[in-house]
Amino acid sequence: DPLYTKFVSLVKSDPVIHTLLPLSPKGEICDVNGVCIDAAEDEFFRLTTKEGKLTVERDVVRTKTPEFSAILQFEQDPVQILDALLPLYLNSQILRALQESLASELAARMSAMSNAAA
Repeated sequence: DPLYTKFVSLVKSDPVIHTLLPLSPKGEICDVNGVCIDAAEDEFFRLTTKEGKLTVERDVVRTKTPEFSAILQFEQDPVQILDALLPLYLNSQILRALQESLASELAARMSAMSNAAA
């Protein structure tokens, strides 16, 4: 789970924890105790302050996991497809987090320099 600063605007950015894995084609993943969670939901954890104390707020983006049609055929084994796509997915998500953090930092620097010059 990468923790990064999400760029919202030139005057606002939010710290976010973004869940990258687990991915599950069925939308559900279970642990050894049989406790299952819906992995089709993308969770965002935002660090905020309430009454002067640091707190974590959780937002959930609900997406339905579509069932594969019985007539759908893969030219390659789905495991091979996943092995090829997973590194690309992770690289793109990590790059996005780095770009958002950099944009937030540059916006904060611009704001600080603007305030210092005034």
